[in-house]
Amino acid sequence: MLALLTREERVTHLKDIFVSLMWIAARHFSQRLQTFGLTHPQFMVLASLAAHQQACAMRDLTEVTFQDPPTMTGIIDRLVKMELVERTRSKTDRRVVLVRAATSGTELVRRIKEESMQVDLQGYAAFTDDELTVLEQSLNHLLRIHVELYTSLTGAELDAEIKKLQDFRNDPIHYMKLKSE
Repeated sequence: MLALLTREERVTHLKDIFVSLMWIAARHFSQRLQTFGLTHPQFMVLASLAAHQQACAMRDLTEVTFQDPPTMTGIIDRLVKMELVERTRSKTDRRVVLVRAATSGTELVRRIKEESMQVDLQGYAAFTDDELTVLEQSLNHLLRIHVELYTSLTGAELDAEIKKLQDFRNDPIHYMKLKSE
């Protein structure tokens, strides 16, 4: 069937698959988060703070999570009420609101990630190790093409940008600060 499609139709089909996979993953993840009493935006904020491991300004959170300031204030209000996040003011500039993950918030993120890994392992159980290797290589190649396309970087600069992008997951707040420098 796919061999009869034009290249444009095949690319459209692949994009449709990615969109479907993202939708399914987001929906299932949101349902899992509900069991912990969190929404997806709340988790993204909490996970970002837990990864950063130090207080950060609210504006950093709005940038990394693509939330507007009033929405971020509501998210932080709810996370503070749940005792997952702590909010303070900067000692040097009282206008700056600082937030950080409480120990309970960091622990909750760890538990959610562990549970998610178990679900992810089930999702990939049908793949052989060789199939996983091919999939990983193909997705890395696709990532490289898109990063190059959107940044116009090449060679070592492209490799460095891809490495930073992949490190985003480890500390998205730090990554966004590097991007703005």
